[in-house]
Amino acid sequence: MFKKRSSLGLPSLGLPRTLSLQETLSSKKKRKGSLPNKPLLSISTMPTIQMDRYLTNEGHQLVASYLRLTQIQNHIIKGTLHKITEKDVDDLIKSYEGISTPVYETLSFQELNLSHDECKLLSKLLKADKITNVRNLKLAKNHLFGSSIKVILESLQKNSTVEILDLSHNHLSDNEAKWLGKLLKKNNTIKQIYLTHNRIGSDGAKYLSKALMINHSVERLSLESNQLNSNGGKFISDMLKVNNTLKYIHLGSNNLQLSGINDISESLKFNHSLISLSLDINNISSEGAKKLGESLQVNQTLTHLYIPRNNIGDEGLKFICQSLRKNSALIYLDLEFNSIGNDENTEGAKALGNLLENHYVPRAINLTHNIIGDEGCVEIFKGFHKNITLESIIFSHCNIGLIGIQAIAESLKLNTGLQNLSLNKNSNMGADGHLILAEALKFNTSLKGVQLDYNFAEWETVGNSIQQSLTRNHFLQKERYNTAINILIASRILLNPTLQQQLPTSLSCSTSPITSPIMSPVMSPVMSPLLSPLMSPITSPMLSPPPSPKKLSFIKSSKKKKIFTKLPFEIQETIISYLDTNHVLTEDEILQVVNFSMKKSTLGLTKDQFLSKCLSAYYPFSSDVRLWPTESTDQDFSSSDRF
Repeated sequence: MFKKRSSLGLPSLGLPRTLSLQETLSSKKKRKGSLPNKPLLSISTMPTIQMDRYLTNEGHQLVASYLRLTQIQNHIIKGTLHKITEKDVDDLIKSYEGISTPVYETLSFQELNLSHDECKLLSKLLKADKITNVRNLKLAKNHLFGSSIKVILESLQKNSTVEILDLSHNHLSDNEAKWLGKLLKKNNTIKQIYLTHNRIGSDGAKYLSKALMINHSVERLSLESNQLNSNGGKFISDMLKVNNTLKYIHLGSNNLQLSGINDISESLKFNHSLISLSLDINNISSEGAKKLGESLQVNQTLTHLYIPRNNIGDEGLKFICQSLRKNSALIYLDLEFNSIGNDENTEGAKALGNLLENHYVPRAINLTHNIIGDEGCVEIFKGFHKNITLESIIFSHCNIGLIGIQAIAESLKLNTGLQNLSLNKNSNMGADGHLILAEALKFNTSLKGVQLDYNFAEWETVGNSIQQSLTRNHFLQKERYNTAINILIASRILLNPTLQQQLPTSLSCSTSPITSPIMSPVMSPVMSPLLSPLMSPITSPMLSPPPSPKKLSFIKSSKKKKIFTKLPFEIQETIISYLDTNHVLTEDEILQVVNFSMKKSTLGLTKDQFLSKCLSAYYPFSSDVRLWPTESTDQDFSSSDRF
């Protein structure tokens, strides 16, 4: 009845469809007899399960088909396309029909040297976009060019799911750029295109620029390390004057020369969408910096400007600093490797110091590999104690010694805004410089990140002291934020009865907009902990010992008394004052919070907006204070790589 098992696999059992599994086992038992001492389970007591249909040849075919399709899918995920055929892909796509969940979110085929046949298989997957649902297509380092890339680009013309296209490190020339331009004229789904390290020249820049004048989806374009030259810069400039979608563009290492930089600078006066521009390694010089500076006086949307390795010198830095006095948008300025401070020149440092003392942009500066020196540090930090908006400054490899560190330390004792300071690779500061900085941080209440070398014998003691100061600052800042939010909620309850039905329900520090409804202010559970120190002055832990409440001048205004609730205003003043138990806020800051609470227009704002308005700045704890967003969104790439 049964066939022997094959050593090469498990063949069909060959059971006739009219014979059930139970009958088969019963007949087998009759032939062999039963073991007298081991009546484990009688066949008559077994439930009747009709298993025939699962053990037929048809069942085996279904299993074999499933295993085959799974293997094909695994080959696609791994990128081993050479192990499958067009029929395999067709069968796999057919099997996906009816599946609503995405099958391939990301296809990462990098460094595989894809052949033309493999590219054709990939194009089949891309054409079946509604089924495969590919959103991120990474094809970097595949030596793609000619017909291989053409078949992929043609398939993307009909694709409506791919949003990120990475063709970096291939052999794309002007001809391939022409095909890519045709794609961008028809496709309005792709949002990010990476074309770094290819062979695209000025003609290719023309094709891409004409397409982007029409395209309304691409937000990020990286053309770093191509061969655009000055003519290509002119075409890019023409596109930027028209395009209102592009937000990030990387044009580094393209030999744009002064004329190309001038054209791009001119386009910034008309562009209102670009927020990040990278022009590194283009030999801008001081003249190019002057043109960029003139455009920054007009442009108020660009937030990130990267111009490292451009030899702008002190003269170029002066032009940029002068222009930024009329700019309120720039957040990040990258000036790495720009010959600033050469020949002991301090003019650029002096201009930067004046900017930081009297203006509120930028919020992060990278000065790595510039010879700032001690005298330059003295100039930069002369009035820095007045600055409250600069969050991060990087002085790695800047030839800073003991005098420079002393200038930085004295300024840090009074500065209240700086969050991160990098002083790596400044060997001249020595152990004494580290000690001076550690002592200064005992008085600083804002800095939360410091990068040092600690290359001396007593580094551990100094390192522990610095770490304690930074940790203290972190918790102090968190307490300031929580206290401000608690005072906001209490102020809205006590001082503005017209907003009672639109107030938050808890005192917790939330990132959501502060607009939740609440109960009547007198009976609200939120008010119980606020009133407890007044109702139970002996047993309340908040009054052991009681802090001296701040006398807030705004309470004495007769005009504001009219909108108070029925509680006496002295009690309201005391409640608000007791919320700042450790006196982490100044009277002016509390007044800012109260004034904020009195305005109905502020109910829709988020926590970030509230803290920025009332405390001058908001520094999220979830973000790394050393880093800022760059022109790249790849998670494997961070702005620290630029430093």
